[in-house]
Amino acid sequence: MSKKILKGRVINGGKAEGKAVVLKTPFSFIGDFDPATGTLTKGHPMEGTSIAGKILVCPTGKGGTVAPYIAYIAKTRKLTPIAILCQSVDPILALSALTIDIPILDRFDVDIISEIKTEDELEVDGEQGTVAICGK
Repeated sequence: MSKKILKGRVINGGKAEGKAVVLKTPFSFIGDFDPATGTLTKGHPMEGTSIAGKILVCPTGKGGTVAPYIAYIAKTRKLTPIAILCQSVDPILALSALTIDIPILDRFDVDIISEIKTEDELEVDGEQGTVAICGK
């Protein structure tokens, strides 16, 4: 199986393997996410899509300082993403990923929103700063 390797900047290390969920809009654990179900909330363009156990791919983050707490609540229920990949991370999304201790990378060498598709199998290596898109 061929793999395409993308290189990014590590914000928080770790490794994760799983399916991607790609959002075209900035993401927040406040307002876009239901910590009781692990799904995107009503009004979101991908309403009802589960990000629990997935690798979240988004342009950037948004939201307020309560977001890390919401992420923590979801983590206690095992309903968070297992990694986050951004074009350019914002401080709140970075803090959320740090709070739940999942890999988060940004500043990729390509436009990840165009390169990665929802349901792509990814291997995130937050030690090396790489993401492998499996089967490409």
